[in-house]
Amino acid sequence: MRFDLKVALRYLLSNRLQSALLIGGVAIAVTVFTFNAALINGLAEFQIDRVVGSSAHVTIEPATPRPAILPSTDGAQRLVATQPALERREQIKEWRSVERIIDSLPGITGVSYNIVGTGLVTRGEQTLPVSLKGVEPARLAAIAPIDQNIVAGEARLGLNDVLIGRKLATDLGIGVGQPIFITSNQGRERTLTVRGLYATGVDSLDARLAYVNLDTARVMFDLPEGLTEIEIKLADLDAARAVARQLADTTGLEAVAWMDRNQRLREALEGQGNSGQIIKMFTLITIVVGVASALLLTTFRRRPEIGIMRSFGISQRFVLSVFMLQGALIGIIGSLAGCFLGWGFSTLLAGAGEGGRRLPVDPSLGQYDVALLLAAAASILAALWPARAASRIDPVEAISQ
Repeated sequence: MRFDLKVALRYLLSNRLQSALLIGGVAIAVTVFTFNAALINGLAEFQIDRVVGSSAHVTIEPATPRPAILPSTDGAQRLVATQPALERREQIKEWRSVERIIDSLPGITGVSYNIVGTGLVTRGEQTLPVSLKGVEPARLAAIAPIDQNIVAGEARLGLNDVLIGRKLATDLGIGVGQPIFITSNQGRERTLTVRGLYATGVDSLDARLAYVNLDTARVMFDLPEGLTEIEIKLADLDAARAVARQLADTTGLEAVAWMDRNQRLREALEGQGNSGQIIKMFTLITIVVGVASALLLTTFRRRPEIGIMRSFGISQRFVLSVFMLQGALIGIIGSLAGCFLGWGFSTLLAGAGEGGRRLPVDPSLGQYDVALLLAAAASILAALWPARAASRIDPVEAISQ
């Protein structure tokens, strides 16, 4: 063992209470650091899952026509504004070629080819607005797990079937197996049979969204060939923007990532992340102040001893190394203990409570490697000032004192 390391260990063990308090302080700070990371990151994952878990990560829509710029006789350019006809619907006509492009991309976990529109649903004297979503029966659960949310009936979509939310069924006073009369915004009318009721827990969906067969939607919205949107599910949420950009470049259509449609969620996550960073910063400041103040007191208390060592020819570099090693040992031991305590505390809270009362803590997102490195670096940095002060002690002056 190196001699400077032996001296550093002897200094730490000579005052075990102080060393234990220092290591304990670092451990508590690292515990706060890792628990805060597990809570903030777990909460972010929870919010993303609640918002994006049942929706598309990338949505492809028809390209919006832009006004053409026509040259004028005097050489200037004029912007020509156009207003599309109200009855004209933009659609994705060449969607089969888009399908081949999507199938060639890696990381795609689900795709749904949809026709979406609005209409009115009538049952007796009750008439309510509804959003109709035409999907392929085989891809019904490709984006949202509607088949898992069925509370009555079955997740089947024949040409004359419809799936509606439980709240909409309650508002209409209707049940499984009963017919409802639907009128689309294109004026097409059709009587469909309620094949199943679903409950997602989101009232806006359960009260206004109805699923029909894609071929049924083609007739009701007068779209014999095209689609109104293509929804894509990804294995990696963070890759949504890159995939959307790639699809937009290769298809010429508009591709929108989920984060661009959830601006408020992104702002909330950024706010949470900034709050977590502030807490981590103050945690590191606590480590620096605690270790620096304790080692500085040790330096003044051991001035005569350091002076004697210096009089025997011990170099300034050796004294500097001793105190730096003390800081490193305090930081490493305290960080390891803090990481273990942080993981245990996060695991304990993650398993406490039931259902919605459970804290969204994810122990695997505690950033233990970051906490270990930063806490050790902070302890070494905190030891720099006392170490420099100790290495500059004048042997004659220290011994005389």
